[in-house]
Order: sequence, then structure tokens, then C-alpha cells
Amino acid sequence: MKGSVGAERITGDMAKPLNHDSPWKDTIEQFTRSFLEVTFPEVAAGIDWSVQPESLEQELREITPASEVGAKRVDKLLKVRLLDGTDQWLYIHIEVQMHYDPGLPKRLFIYHYRIFDKYGVSPLTLAILGDTSRKWRPTSYHYQSLGCGITFLFLICKTIDFKGKLDDPRYRHQQALFIIAAHLGTQQYRRNPQNLFACLLELTVKLGNEGYSPSEIQQLHRLIDWLIPLPDDLKIQFRNQLQQRLTDKIMPHITLFEELALKEGLEKGIQKGLLEGRQEGLEKGIVQTAREAILDVLDSRFGEVPDSVRERINTLDDDRALRDLLRRAARVPSLAEFSVGL
Repeated sequence: MKGSVGAERITGDMAKPLNHDSPWKDTIEQFTRSFLEVTFPEVAAGIDWSVQPESLEQELREITPASEVGAKRVDKLLKVRLLDGTDQWLYIHIEVQMHYDPGLPKRLFIYHYRIFDKYGVSPLTLAILGDTSRKWRPTSYHYQSLGCGITFLFLICKTIDFKGKLDDPRYRHQQALFIIAAHLGTQQYRRNPQNLFACLLELTVKLGNEGYSPSEIQQLHRLIDWLIPLPDDLKIQFRNQLQQRLTDKIMPHITLFEELALKEGLEKGIQKGLLEGRQEGLEKGIVQTAREAILDVLDSRFGEVPDSVRERINTLDDDRALRDLLRRAARVPSLAEFSVGL
């Protein structure tokens, strides 16, 4: 794939590559129903959602040649139960690139045939196209020679069709639309960090006000973090503004905060280590900054932290325990719950 959207970490040269497969794969796995209701509503309407969809990862690996493992494309194979009681396989292919790929229809046909040949099952083939063209909408692969041939049909969804649809009442409370909106935001503003910052902030605030559960918010923000990268200086601004905008909400953006806290801890620890000339200085610097990060989160969310809690946190020196506490500090609904078992 060329020019992958969401595959660039916005840095000084704006061109450091980033793994972009996981956000889309995880979206399908964690929000399967929302994903299909948004992208392929006619397919979602025929599924019996009382039966949990089954991910067929092993079956997909069996029909993926070694030369294609690690290729920059996203594929998922699912088995769902239809309303008529039968099982149906869904082959979902996502092309999140900037330019159209004329070889896509043939590639979809090849994978469809591999599944049929290996397992005797004809899957529904669904393609998500993330390019910017409104005109390129392939729906079939056809070849014919001397009276013989085949026509293979597949369904497509263009992410660009959802531009400006985040407030559309038809998609109310659809988690998958936030992922698509993040993709479109990075696609539009990837060369302008300030606009990307504003896009991420508004998207985050809207998500925080949607009424999702804390676990859903955490999952969605982990995915959005992959798709909308920010340089370090804007991450700090983002954290401060988000705390101001969502003062009465559970702070959702723990992945970004963890990244900042660990980065700050490492830098301060290294500086102390260099000044003191000992490994002990490095370790103490990292641990102390981790403690301060936990207390900062608690202060911003719940106000003044009791001395007993501060004293307990300041006695901890295990980096893994401190990481776990940082996650708890951002997720728990109350200071009392955080203090339980501390």
C-alpha cells in the first residue's frame, strides 16, 4: 500500500512509519457489530447478533502465502450466524491507502477462491476503501476468453463517504464511526500538526460526552491514538486542554498520558543518572517521576490527594506496580476506589 493514512507518526520530518494494521483489526474484533452496521448495514441486518461472531484467524493464516505475511493490508475472516439459522463466513479486506489500487479486484477474487478451495465455503467479500477518490468504486472482477470466463462480485464501503457524518443521527452511538473519523482526520490534516491537534481534541471531547462505558472509552482511545499521532509538545498541550474540557468525566486518554509519563520519567531519570554518574540515579529518577505522574492524575481528577495516599505512593519503587497504578489513577471513578488495596 502507498501513502498509508494513520501510518505516519507526526514528527519533525513528518514521515516516520507507524504500524497501522492493529487499529483496524482491533476495531473489527472489539466492535464487530458497530463496524458492520456502519460500513455494511445490509449485511449487519441479516446477522443474528445473539450469537457471538467467531474470528477465524487460523483459517485465514492457512490461505495466506508466506510471501504475503506482514504485507501492509488488513484482512479479517469471521463466521457469523444469520437470522435464518445458517452460518456465513465474512472475508473483510481493508485498504487504508491514499491511492487506488487497480489490482484490488483480482486480489479479492484470489482470496475468495482460496477460501472456497481450502474449506468449501463461499464467503461474503467486503472491502473497506480508505482512499480519497469519490469516483473509484470497484465492485467486481471479470475475465473472459473464448466463451469461458467468470464474474466475481464483492461489496465495498468508502470511508470518504462518512466525512462530516459524525453528528448524523443515523450513526448515533456507533463506536466504529469514531475510528473512521480519526482516519479521515489524519488523512486531511496529516501535514498540519495544529489542525490535527484540534481534530483530535474535538473528537476526544465528543467521545467523552457520548455516554460510553469507561472500558469502551479506553478501547476507542487506544485505537484513535494509533490513527491520530501528535508530536510530543502537542501531546502535553492536548493533555492539559483535555483535562479542562472534561473536568467532570473519567479521563479517557490513558495511553497518551502513559506515553508522556514514561517518556518524561526516562528523560529525567537519564539526566539524574548522568549527573550522579550512577545507575542508581537513573533508576531513582524514573521511579520518582512515575510517582509524580500518578499524583498529578489524581490531583487533576479528584482534587487534593490525602497525605496517607501520597505517602503510600511515595514508598513504592517497583516500576511495574507504578505503571499499574497510573492506569488505575486514570480509570477509577473515585479516589476511594483507587485507595482500596493501595
